[in-house]
Amino acid sequence: MHQRLQDIVFIFNIVLTPLFFVLITILGNLIGLTLEKLIALCLVSLLFDYSRVLAKVFLLPIVERLKKPLAIKESLHISVIIPAHNEEKTIASCIESVLENKYPWKQIIVVDDGSTDNTYKIASRYRSRITLLTRSKSSMKAYALNYGLRAATGDIVVTVDADTVIAWDFLSFVAKYFSDPFIVAASGNLRVSNYSSNLLTKLQSLEYVIAFDIGRRLQSFFNTLLIIPGAVGVMRKSILESLGGFDPFIGEDFDVTLKMHKVKGKIIFMPETYAWTEVPENWRSWMKQRIRWHRSQIRMLIRHSNLFFRRQFGPPGLIGAPDMFLMDILMLIIRPVWLFYFILTSHNPLLLWLIVIAFYATMELQTSLSAISIVEYPQDIKYWYLFPVMLFFYRPIYALIRLYSYISELIKKSEEW
Repeated sequence: MHQRLQDIVFIFNIVLTPLFFVLITILGNLIGLTLEKLIALCLVSLLFDYSRVLAKVFLLPIVERLKKPLAIKESLHISVIIPAHNEEKTIASCIESVLENKYPWKQIIVVDDGSTDNTYKIASRYRSRITLLTRSKSSMKAYALNYGLRAATGDIVVTVDADTVIAWDFLSFVAKYFSDPFIVAASGNLRVSNYSSNLLTKLQSLEYVIAFDIGRRLQSFFNTLLIIPGAVGVMRKSILESLGGFDPFIGEDFDVTLKMHKVKGKIIFMPETYAWTEVPENWRSWMKQRIRWHRSQIRMLIRHSNLFFRRQFGPPGLIGAPDMFLMDILMLIIRPVWLFYFILTSHNPLLLWLIVIAFYATMELQTSLSAISIVEYPQDIKYWYLFPVMLFFYRPIYALIRLYSYISELIKKSEEW
Protein backbone atom coordinates (compact mmCIF):
# COMPACT_ATOMS: atom_id res chain seq x y z
CA MET A 1 0.00 0.00 0.00
CA HIS A 2 2.81 2.40 0.90
CA GLN A 3 4.69 1.65 -2.33
CA ARG A 4 1.54 2.32 -4.35
CA LEU A 5 1.05 5.67 -2.61
CA GLN A 6 4.68 6.57 -3.29
CA ASP A 7 4.23 5.81 -6.99
CA ILE A 8 1.12 8.02 -7.13
CA VAL A 9 2.96 10.89 -5.40
CA PHE A 10 5.92 10.43 -7.76
CA ILE A 11 3.70 10.70 -10.85
CA PHE A 12 1.79 13.68 -9.40
CA ASN A 13 5.06 15.45 -8.65
CA ILE A 14 6.23 14.96 -12.24
CA VAL A 15 2.93 16.33 -13.60
CA LEU A 16 3.17 19.27 -11.20
CA THR A 17 6.40 20.47 -12.85
CA PRO A 18 4.99 21.71 -16.18
CA LEU A 19 1.84 22.97 -14.42
CA PHE A 20 4.07 25.05 -12.20
CA PHE A 21 5.71 26.76 -15.19
CA VAL A 22 2.31 27.37 -16.79
CA LEU A 23 1.05 28.99 -13.58
CA ILE A 24 4.10 31.25 -13.27
CA THR A 25 3.75 32.29 -16.93
CA ILE A 26 0.06 33.14 -16.46
CA LEU A 27 0.81 35.22 -13.37
CA GLY A 28 3.57 37.01 -15.25
CA ASN A 29 1.23 37.85 -18.13
CA LEU A 30 -1.34 39.26 -15.70
CA ILE A 31 1.11 41.91 -14.55
CA GLY A 32 2.56 42.54 -18.00
CA LEU A 33 5.85 40.68 -17.63
CA THR A 34 7.41 39.45 -20.85
CA LEU A 35 8.75 35.91 -20.89
CA GLU A 36 12.30 37.28 -20.92
CA LYS A 37 11.72 39.38 -17.77
CA LEU A 38 9.97 36.47 -16.06
CA ILE A 39 12.95 34.20 -16.75
CA ALA A 40 15.32 36.93 -15.57
CA LEU A 41 13.36 37.28 -12.32
CA CYS A 42 13.59 33.57 -11.58
CA LEU A 43 16.95 32.92 -13.24
CA VAL A 44 19.09 32.55 -10.11
CA SER A 45 16.62 30.22 -8.43
CA LEU A 46 15.99 28.28 -11.63
CA LEU A 47 19.70 27.62 -12.06
CA PHE A 48 20.69 26.90 -8.49
CA ASP A 49 17.56 26.01 -6.54
CA TYR A 50 15.03 24.49 -8.91
CA SER A 51 17.63 22.35 -10.66
CA ARG A 52 18.11 20.52 -7.35
CA VAL A 53 14.37 20.18 -6.89
CA LEU A 54 14.09 18.57 -10.33
CA ALA A 55 16.85 16.10 -9.43
CA LYS A 56 14.92 15.16 -6.29
CA VAL A 57 11.64 14.91 -8.21
CA PHE A 58 12.86 12.88 -11.20
CA LEU A 59 16.24 11.31 -10.43
CA LEU A 60 16.15 10.12 -6.82
CA PRO A 61 12.85 8.18 -6.95
CA ILE A 62 14.08 6.32 -10.05
CA VAL A 63 17.47 5.59 -8.46
CA GLU A 64 15.78 4.24 -5.32
CA ARG A 65 13.51 1.97 -7.36
CA LEU A 66 16.39 0.57 -9.41
CA LYS A 67 18.72 0.04 -6.45
CA LYS A 68 19.93 -3.53 -6.06
CA PRO A 69 19.61 -5.35 -2.71
CA LEU A 70 22.78 -5.35 -0.62
CA ALA A 71 24.81 -8.54 -0.50
CA ILE A 72 24.84 -10.25 2.89
CA LYS A 73 28.29 -10.22 4.43
CA GLU A 74 28.61 -10.10 8.18
CA SER A 75 32.23 -10.85 8.98
CA LEU A 76 33.64 -7.37 9.57
CA HIS A 77 34.45 -6.50 13.17
CA ILE A 78 32.81 -3.19 14.16
CA SER A 79 33.84 -0.93 17.05
CA VAL A 80 31.22 1.52 18.30
CA ILE A 81 32.61 4.55 20.17
CA ILE A 82 30.23 6.54 22.37
CA PRO A 83 31.76 9.75 23.80
CA ALA A 84 29.75 11.07 26.73
CA HIS A 85 29.91 14.14 28.96
CA ASN A 86 27.11 14.59 31.50
CA GLU A 87 24.67 12.37 29.60
CA GLU A 88 23.03 10.57 32.54
CA LYS A 89 19.56 10.95 30.98
CA THR A 90 20.39 9.27 27.67
CA ILE A 91 23.51 7.13 28.08
CA ALA A 92 21.60 3.97 29.08
CA SER A 93 19.23 4.05 26.09
CA CYS A 94 22.18 4.72 23.77
CA ILE A 95 24.20 1.75 25.06
CA GLU A 96 21.16 -0.53 25.03
CA SER A 97 20.34 0.36 21.42
CA VAL A 98 23.81 -0.82 20.38
CA LEU A 99 23.60 -3.95 22.53
CA GLU A 100 20.23 -4.79 20.95
CA ASN A 101 21.88 -4.99 17.52
CA LYS A 102 22.01 -8.71 16.70
CA TYR A 103 25.25 -8.24 14.78
CA PRO A 104 27.70 -10.56 16.61
CA TRP A 105 31.10 -9.05 15.73
CA LYS A 106 30.84 -5.78 17.63
CA GLN A 107 32.76 -3.94 20.31
CA ILE A 108 31.17 -1.13 22.33
CA ILE A 109 33.46 1.54 23.80
CA VAL A 110 32.00 4.21 26.09
CA VAL A 111 34.28 7.15 26.87
CA ASP A 112 33.20 9.11 29.93
CA ASP A 113 34.69 12.52 29.21
CA GLY A 114 34.98 13.94 32.72
CA SER A 115 31.28 13.81 33.57
CA THR A 116 30.19 15.39 36.85
CA ASP A 117 26.82 13.62 36.96
CA ASN A 118 25.94 9.90 37.05
CA THR A 119 27.00 9.11 33.47
CA TYR A 120 29.88 6.86 34.54
CA LYS A 121 27.82 5.14 37.24
CA ILE A 122 25.00 4.34 34.81
CA ALA A 123 27.40 3.14 32.12
CA SER A 124 29.10 0.90 34.70
CA ARG A 125 25.96 -1.26 34.84
CA TYR A 126 26.93 -2.55 31.39
CA ARG A 127 30.62 -3.05 32.21
CA SER A 128 30.50 -6.79 31.49
CA ARG A 129 29.35 -6.15 27.91
CA ILE A 130 31.20 -2.94 27.02
CA THR A 131 34.62 -1.34 27.30
CA LEU A 132 34.23 1.59 29.69
CA LEU A 133 36.90 4.29 29.66
CA THR A 134 37.11 7.50 31.66
CA ARG A 135 39.24 10.60 31.32
CA SER A 136 39.39 14.12 32.68
CA LYS A 137 37.18 16.64 30.92
CA SER A 138 38.56 17.71 27.56
CA SER A 139 37.69 20.90 25.77
CA MET A 140 36.60 19.13 22.59
CA LYS A 141 34.78 15.96 21.60
CA ALA A 142 37.67 14.94 19.30
CA TYR A 143 39.88 14.08 22.30
CA ALA A 144 37.28 11.67 23.68
CA LEU A 145 36.85 10.06 20.24
CA ASN A 146 40.61 9.57 19.83
CA TYR A 147 40.79 8.09 23.35
CA GLY A 148 38.18 5.55 22.35
CA LEU A 149 39.90 4.93 19.01
CA ARG A 150 43.00 3.66 20.84
CA ALA A 151 40.93 0.87 22.37
CA ALA A 152 39.08 0.02 19.15
CA THR A 153 39.86 -3.38 17.67
CA GLY A 154 37.35 -3.39 14.81
CA ASP A 155 37.86 -3.01 11.08
CA ILE A 156 35.12 -0.37 11.06
CA VAL A 157 34.57 2.46 13.56
CA VAL A 158 31.08 3.77 14.27
CA THR A 159 30.78 6.95 16.32
CA VAL A 160 27.48 7.53 18.13
CA ASP A 161 26.57 10.53 20.29
CA ALA A 162 25.32 9.63 23.76
CA ASP A 163 21.94 11.29 23.11
CA THR A 164 21.39 9.12 20.02
CA VAL A 165 19.98 5.60 19.64
CA ILE A 166 20.51 3.35 16.63
CA ALA A 167 18.13 0.88 14.96
CA TRP A 168 18.38 -2.84 15.83
CA ASP A 169 19.76 -3.65 12.35
CA PHE A 170 22.11 -0.66 12.04
CA LEU A 171 25.38 -2.60 12.34
CA SER A 172 24.25 -5.33 9.95
CA PHE A 173 23.67 -2.75 7.23
CA VAL A 174 27.04 -1.17 7.98
CA ALA A 175 28.73 -4.55 7.46
CA LYS A 176 26.92 -5.03 4.16
CA TYR A 177 27.91 -1.62 2.81
CA PHE A 178 31.51 -1.85 3.96
CA SER A 179 32.02 -5.20 2.28
CA ASP A 180 32.83 -2.89 -0.63
CA PRO A 181 36.57 -2.16 -0.06
CA PHE A 182 36.35 1.18 -1.90
CA ILE A 183 34.02 2.67 0.74
CA VAL A 184 36.03 4.52 3.39
CA ALA A 185 33.28 6.36 5.27
CA ALA A 186 29.51 6.68 5.42
CA SER A 187 26.72 8.68 6.99
CA GLY A 188 23.89 7.12 8.95
CA ASN A 189 20.30 8.25 8.43
CA LEU A 190 19.32 10.54 11.29
CA ARG A 191 15.80 11.08 12.55
CA VAL A 192 14.45 13.24 15.39
CA SER A 193 13.47 11.31 18.53
CA ASN A 194 11.67 14.14 20.37
CA TYR A 195 9.73 15.33 17.30
CA SER A 196 6.36 15.66 19.03
CA SER A 197 7.45 18.15 21.70
CA ASN A 198 6.43 21.39 19.94
CA LEU A 199 6.38 23.21 16.60
CA LEU A 200 10.15 23.70 16.59
CA THR A 201 10.93 19.99 16.96
CA LYS A 202 8.32 19.14 14.31
CA LEU A 203 9.99 21.55 11.89
CA GLN A 204 13.37 20.00 12.65
CA SER A 205 11.89 16.55 12.11
CA LEU A 206 10.75 17.67 8.65
CA GLU A 207 14.14 19.29 8.02
CA TYR A 208 16.01 16.10 8.92
CA VAL A 209 14.09 14.27 6.19
CA ILE A 210 13.79 16.75 3.30
CA ALA A 211 17.15 18.51 3.82
CA PHE A 212 19.43 15.95 5.45
CA ASP A 213 18.06 12.59 4.26
CA ILE A 214 16.99 13.53 0.73
CA GLY A 215 19.87 15.97 0.35
CA ARG A 216 22.46 13.39 1.37
CA ARG A 217 20.99 10.81 -1.00
CA LEU A 218 21.51 13.26 -3.85
CA GLN A 219 25.04 14.16 -2.71
CA SER A 220 25.93 10.50 -2.29
CA PHE A 221 24.74 9.76 -5.83
CA PHE A 222 27.14 12.40 -7.24
CA ASN A 223 29.91 11.50 -4.74
CA THR A 224 29.83 15.00 -3.23
CA LEU A 225 28.80 14.16 0.35
CA LEU A 226 31.01 16.43 2.48
CA ILE A 227 29.63 16.00 6.01
CA ILE A 228 29.27 12.77 7.97
CA PRO A 229 27.22 13.83 11.01
CA GLY A 230 28.92 13.53 14.37
CA ALA A 231 25.77 12.01 15.86
CA VAL A 232 26.24 8.82 13.85
CA GLY A 233 29.13 8.31 11.44
CA VAL A 234 30.99 5.29 10.09
CA MET A 235 34.63 5.12 9.02
CA ARG A 236 37.16 2.47 8.03
CA LYS A 237 39.57 2.32 10.97
CA SER A 238 42.76 1.84 8.95
CA ILE A 239 42.06 4.99 6.94
CA LEU A 240 41.03 6.98 10.01
CA GLU A 241 44.24 6.05 11.85
CA SER A 242 46.38 6.83 8.79
CA LEU A 243 44.91 10.35 8.87
CA GLY A 244 45.81 10.79 12.53
CA GLY A 245 42.31 10.27 13.89
CA PHE A 246 40.12 13.22 14.75
CA ASP A 247 41.81 16.61 14.82
CA PRO A 248 40.98 18.78 17.87
CA PHE A 249 38.65 21.21 16.17
CA ILE A 250 35.08 22.30 16.69
CA GLY A 251 33.37 20.51 13.81
CA GLU A 252 35.59 17.44 13.82
CA ASP A 253 32.94 15.52 11.86
CA PHE A 254 33.18 17.90 8.87
CA ASP A 255 36.97 18.02 9.16
CA VAL A 256 37.45 14.24 9.12
CA THR A 257 35.03 13.85 6.18
CA LEU A 258 37.06 16.28 4.09
CA LYS A 259 40.26 14.46 5.06
CA MET A 260 38.66 11.17 3.99
CA HIS A 261 37.87 12.67 0.59
CA LYS A 262 41.52 13.52 0.10
CA VAL A 263 42.49 9.84 0.17
CA LYS A 264 40.10 9.44 -2.79
CA GLY A 265 37.89 6.94 -1.04
CA LYS A 266 34.19 6.54 -1.61
CA ILE A 267 31.97 8.27 0.96
CA ILE A 268 28.32 7.32 0.90
CA PHE A 269 24.96 7.81 2.57
CA MET A 270 23.29 4.68 3.97
CA PRO A 271 19.52 5.31 3.97
CA GLU A 272 18.72 2.01 5.73
CA THR A 273 20.89 2.75 8.79
CA TYR A 274 18.46 4.65 11.00
CA ALA A 275 19.36 6.49 14.17
CA TRP A 276 17.32 8.84 16.34
CA THR A 277 18.76 11.89 18.06
CA GLU A 278 17.39 14.58 20.33
CA VAL A 279 17.11 18.09 18.91
CA PRO A 280 16.78 21.43 20.72
CA GLU A 281 13.29 22.07 22.07
CA ASN A 282 13.53 25.84 22.41
CA TRP A 283 14.66 28.53 20.00
CA ARG A 284 17.55 29.69 22.14
CA SER A 285 19.17 26.23 22.20
CA TRP A 286 18.43 25.73 18.50
CA MET A 287 20.11 29.02 17.60
CA LYS A 288 23.14 28.15 19.72
CA GLN A 289 23.45 24.76 18.01
CA ARG A 290 23.13 26.16 14.50
CA ILE A 291 25.60 28.97 15.16
CA ARG A 292 28.10 26.34 16.31
CA TRP A 293 27.44 24.24 13.20
CA HIS A 294 27.97 27.03 10.72
CA ARG A 295 30.89 28.70 12.43
CA SER A 296 32.67 25.36 12.20
CA GLN A 297 31.49 24.93 8.59
CA ILE A 298 33.19 28.05 7.28
CA ARG A 299 36.25 27.36 9.43
CA MET A 300 36.66 23.91 7.90
CA LEU A 301 36.11 25.19 4.35
CA ILE A 302 38.92 27.69 4.92
CA ARG A 303 41.14 25.03 6.48
CA HIS A 304 40.58 22.70 3.55
CA SER A 305 40.63 25.36 0.83
CA ASN A 306 43.15 23.21 -1.07
CA LEU A 307 40.22 20.88 -1.86
CA PHE A 308 38.52 23.44 -4.11
CA PHE A 309 38.63 22.94 -7.89
CA ARG A 310 41.30 20.23 -7.64
CA ARG A 311 40.96 17.55 -10.29
CA GLN A 312 42.90 15.02 -8.23
CA PHE A 313 40.13 15.05 -5.61
CA GLY A 314 37.44 14.29 -8.17
CA PRO A 315 33.77 15.37 -7.67
CA PRO A 316 34.25 16.44 -4.00
CA GLY A 317 36.85 19.02 -5.08
CA LEU A 318 35.45 19.98 -8.48
CA ILE A 319 31.77 20.05 -7.49
CA GLY A 320 31.11 19.35 -3.82
CA ALA A 321 33.19 22.00 -2.03
CA PRO A 322 32.53 24.82 -4.56
CA ASP A 323 28.82 23.95 -4.52
CA MET A 324 28.66 24.11 -0.71
CA PHE A 325 30.41 27.49 -0.70
CA LEU A 326 28.07 28.82 -3.38
CA MET A 327 24.77 27.45 -2.05
CA ASP A 328 25.34 27.76 1.69
CA ILE A 329 27.24 31.05 1.78
CA LEU A 330 27.19 33.14 -1.40
CA MET A 331 23.53 32.47 -2.19
CA LEU A 332 22.57 33.96 1.18
CA ILE A 333 23.44 37.30 -0.41
CA ILE A 334 22.89 36.68 -4.14
CA ARG A 335 19.34 35.35 -3.88
CA PRO A 336 17.72 38.22 -1.90
CA VAL A 337 19.68 40.94 -3.73
CA TRP A 338 18.57 39.53 -7.11
CA LEU A 339 14.92 39.32 -6.11
CA PHE A 340 14.75 42.69 -4.35
CA TYR A 341 16.28 44.41 -7.38
CA PHE A 342 13.45 43.22 -9.62
CA ILE A 343 10.76 43.89 -7.06
CA LEU A 344 11.93 47.41 -6.21
CA THR A 345 12.16 48.37 -9.90
CA SER A 346 8.76 46.87 -10.77
CA HIS A 347 5.53 48.83 -11.38
CA ASN A 348 3.60 46.06 -9.58
CA PRO A 349 5.81 45.02 -6.64
CA LEU A 350 2.94 43.32 -4.78
CA LEU A 351 2.03 41.08 -7.72
CA LEU A 352 5.69 40.39 -8.34
CA TRP A 353 5.97 39.25 -4.74
CA LEU A 354 3.10 36.83 -5.40
CA ILE A 355 5.05 35.29 -8.28
CA VAL A 356 8.14 34.89 -6.10
CA ILE A 357 6.05 33.36 -3.29
CA ALA A 358 4.34 30.97 -5.72
CA PHE A 359 7.74 29.99 -7.13
CA TYR A 360 9.34 29.14 -3.80
CA ALA A 361 6.18 27.58 -2.36
CA THR A 362 6.01 25.18 -5.30
CA MET A 363 9.68 24.27 -4.86
CA GLU A 364 9.11 23.54 -1.18
CA LEU A 365 6.00 21.50 -1.96
CA GLN A 366 7.75 19.46 -4.63
CA THR A 367 10.69 18.79 -2.33
CA SER A 368 8.32 17.51 0.36
CA LEU A 369 6.49 15.36 -2.19
CA SER A 370 9.78 13.92 -3.43
CA ALA A 371 10.55 12.87 0.15
CA ILE A 372 7.14 11.17 0.41
CA SER A 373 7.87 9.27 -2.80
CA ILE A 374 11.19 7.96 -1.44
CA VAL A 375 11.25 7.42 2.35
CA GLU A 376 10.65 3.91 3.61
CA TYR A 377 8.45 4.79 6.58
CA PRO A 378 5.46 7.17 6.10
CA GLN A 379 5.65 8.50 9.67
CA ASP A 380 9.03 10.05 8.86
CA ILE A 381 7.36 12.62 6.62
CA LYS A 382 4.07 13.06 8.45
CA TYR A 383 4.76 16.75 9.05
CA TRP A 384 5.16 17.51 5.34
CA TYR A 385 2.12 19.83 5.52
CA LEU A 386 4.26 22.27 7.52
CA PHE A 387 6.19 23.19 4.38
CA PRO A 388 4.64 26.73 4.29
CA VAL A 389 5.89 27.34 7.86
CA MET A 390 9.26 25.94 6.81
CA LEU A 391 9.40 28.26 3.81
CA PHE A 392 8.13 31.54 5.24
CA PHE A 393 9.29 31.28 8.85
CA TYR A 394 11.92 28.62 9.60
CA ARG A 395 14.18 29.07 6.59
CA PRO A 396 14.35 32.92 6.70
CA ILE A 397 15.32 32.80 10.38
CA TYR A 398 17.83 30.07 9.65
CA ALA A 399 19.32 32.12 6.78
CA LEU A 400 19.92 35.06 9.12
CA ILE A 401 21.54 32.77 11.69
CA ARG A 402 23.84 31.29 9.06
CA LEU A 403 24.82 34.75 7.82
CA TYR A 404 25.52 35.87 11.40
CA SER A 405 27.58 32.71 12.02
CA TYR A 406 29.75 33.15 8.93
CA ILE A 407 30.44 36.83 9.61
CA SER A 408 31.14 36.19 13.30
CA GLU A 409 33.61 33.41 12.52
CA LEU A 410 35.44 35.51 9.95
CA ILE A 411 35.76 38.34 12.47
CA LYS A 412 36.81 36.18 15.43
CA LYS A 413 37.32 32.42 15.66
CA SER A 414 35.19 30.58 18.18
CA GLU A 415 37.04 28.48 20.74
CA GLU A 416 34.25 26.91 22.79
CA TRP A 417 32.59 23.59 22.06
